[in-house]
Amino acid sequence: MSSSYKEKVVDYINEVLDQKRPEFNNIATCPFAAPELANDKLMIAMLGEDDKGLKDLLEEFQQSDYDSTLICFPHDMDADGTKVIQALVNKILKRLGMNEYKTICFNPNDKVEVEGFNPRSKAPCFMINVAHKKVLNDAHKSLRKTKYYDKINKEYREFLKINEEDKTTHPGKAKEEQESSSGKT
Repeated sequence: MSSSYKEKVVDYINEVLDQKRPEFNNIATCPFAAPELANDKLMIAMLGEDDKGLKDLLEEFQQSDYDSTLICFPHDMDADGTKVIQALVNKILKRLGMNEYKTICFNPNDKVEVEGFNPRSKAPCFMINVAHKKVLNDAHKSLRKTKYYDKINKEYREFLKINEEDKTTHPGKAKEEQESSSGKT
């Protein structure tokens, strides 16, 4: 990938992830990436640039003021490699003591889609997003309060590790659990 990889990633964020889509009930595919980019809170790096390996880039991110990072791979990766790389990066994070972080991989060869739209297929390269678990969990919770997940099929939800109960909010369920734990029936 050429030296303009950062421009391609920025274009992907602005032209794909930040666009409201009917497949996500007129919510941006990823409503969090563009604000992070605009606020200079997203580190974008290329594996191998300046001879930096994955461990180097993760340590650089850890010591930075960025909220998350997108690490680009300079080579094509088949869809079966997505989960393998994600597991590998999670192991490296654990070894580095970065247990509070989680990875999300974007592979242009992944086949998951929502009503025919596959945002990952438009990614300029294989990318690993590393972000704080709390930030990702809070983002997921905020989307659950919307209709964002309503059109996402079971295969994609499983790919994202979202169970049926996480698809939408259940305001009565929390109240019932609270009452049953306090002895009320």
